[in-house]
Formats: sequence, structure tokens, C-alpha cells
Amino acid sequence: MPTSLEDAVPGDPEFEQILHCSDDRSGLSSVIAIHDTTLGPSLGGIRMRRYPDQAAAAADAKRLAEAMTYKSALAGLDLGGGKSVINADPAAPGRNELLLAHARHIQSLGGRYIPAVDMGTTVADLRLVGTVVSTVSSSLRDPSDFTALGVVAAIRGAVQATEGRGLSGLRVGIQGLGHVGRQIADLLADEGVKLVVADIDDRRAREVRARTGAAVVPPSDILLADVDVLCPCAAGGVVDAELAKTLTARYVIGAANNVLADPALAATLRTRDIVHVPDFVANAGGLIACAAEVRGDDSDLLHRVAAIGDTTENLLRAADRRGQDTVSVAVQLAEERIAAARAAGKTGPQ
Repeated sequence: MPTSLEDAVPGDPEFEQILHCSDDRSGLSSVIAIHDTTLGPSLGGIRMRRYPDQAAAAADAKRLAEAMTYKSALAGLDLGGGKSVINADPAAPGRNELLLAHARHIQSLGGRYIPAVDMGTTVADLRLVGTVVSTVSSSLRDPSDFTALGVVAAIRGAVQATEGRGLSGLRVGIQGLGHVGRQIADLLADEGVKLVVADIDDRRAREVRARTGAAVVPPSDILLADVDVLCPCAAGGVVDAELAKTLTARYVIGAANNVLADPALAATLRTRDIVHVPDFVANAGGLIACAAEVRGDDSDLLHRVAAIGDTTENLLRAADRRGQDTVSVAVQLAEERIAAARAAGKTGPQ
């Protein structure tokens, strides 16, 4: 039988609900984190990866769920923030059994958490989860196309806000050429951007070079490459305290979640006049696409994704007015929208 243990609220006062889930038959060990549902039900991906222990899995789920709250609020969506993680190797046997056991825990939440794809899961996985869970996203399409469109819109908005120009002639370094990173490279090349790329899979780098004329550098060199924009699209936490002090790029805008190893490093980047667009602003295109899928309405999807550029420009201007870093101001703007909803009497999923 599946079992779950909910964390006591005093232990996590900023979260509405944390579930530690298990299932003896499948061997499931997972965590579901619901950060805030003031604006609507929480929506966030199911991440599958091997963590060293349950505490590490919970920490990742919580960090990601909180970012989803801010991402939804800043994107103007009537959704809250949630995330879930399955502590397992995605390539291990029994994958479907793990997903189905995890799905039963999600279904027990009565719609407070809507799952979607994330690292280690696929559209087919969400289709399977949808056989158990009443409402899922990413079961019809991969939202990564829209993530890429949104990141490019954020880069375009940042450059327009700070330099009053388009992207042609800029040098952009892309770290990670998975589905999103490859598409960002193609989109930027179409706008006349000079690309410098790196990936641990050299085959991917060569393919991007063949299509776009990008310069390829070793993965160890990409973070300090001679570029205007650093666009991390692989693992999170790549901008650590050391890199924040030595970075040569003038912009940090990427698709990876939690680009900064510590949110406080945004202040370091500000003191060095490096423009940083938080990941929960720049990579919101995928979430916007997931929300459209849940609504069954794509009529304004491309417009909403393109509006990430406007959100970026507004954020940078607000950060200048307030004299603060962009992470602090983005969180403030999101919390202001959530507070306004609470004041208007909206207190949970509708």
C-alpha cells in the first residue's frame, strides 16, 4: 500500500504542504511540495533523479516549488507553485510502477497539485500519470519549445532595456545543448547572434555548429568564455560565489532552474553591473504552455510567451528604481500579486 507522511507546518512555515511518499510494492520514495495556492492550484513538474537521501530530495522539491509560485505569479497565471521529485534513476527497471505509485499520491491531493514533465520524465510518462490523476499537463506535448522561445524573449527584452538595440551581432554562450539549449541556439542564430556553445556530449555541439556556425568550446571553458550573454541551459547552481566575482559576460539569462548557487549572489552581480534575469522569469515559457494545455486553449499562448520580454524589461526598470538586485525585486513583485489576491479574498484553488 502507498503511504505518505506530511511534514508538520511549523517545520516548513512557508509551505502549505510537504508529502514524503513511499510504496512498498514499487519501492517508491518521493516528495510532493506545495508552496502556495493563493492564485490557483499548484502546477509543476515531476522530476525523476537519484538523490543521496530523502532530505536532499525534499530540499530540491521545496526549492523548485517556491520558484514555481513566483514563476506563475510573474507570468500572470492563475496558478500556484508546486513540484514533486521521485528519488530514482530514470533508467532503472520498474519506472512505470514508480510513476503510477507516485500518481496515486498526487491524486489523493484532490487537484491541489497538477503534474507536468521535468528532468527525467517525458510526455509519455505524464500520459501514464494521467491514467490515475484527474488533471495533468504535458501529456499532449513537450513544453520545452515554449521554454526556448521565452528565454530568447527574455534575452531580447534585457538587451532592449539596457542598450536599446536588437540581438544581431551579440555573442551568446550557451551551456548545455539539450532540447531547450539546441532550440535557443537555432532561434538566436536566426537573429544574427554569434554563438559559443558547449555540451558534455560532443555530438550535440557538432550538430549545433553545423546548423548555426557556432564556435564550440570545452564544457570547462564556457562559463568564462568571451561572450556578452551567458545562457546556462544545463544543471543549476553554475554561478557560484567565485564565478560571480570573475564572470566576464554582461548578462546572465538562461533556461536552467536555479542558475545561481545562492540567490544572494544576485546582489554580487548587480554590484558588477551584470544584468541577471532570474530563471523563474526567463524560463516561464514552458509553464505558460502547460497552463494553456490544462485550460485547453492555445489562443494567446504565443503572445503570453513573447510577453516574457516585456516582463523582463519591467523587472529591470523596477530593480533600477528600487536600487535592488533582480531576484529580490522579482520575488517582491510576485508576492505583491499574491498579497493582492489574498486581500481580494482569493485564498486557494478555484
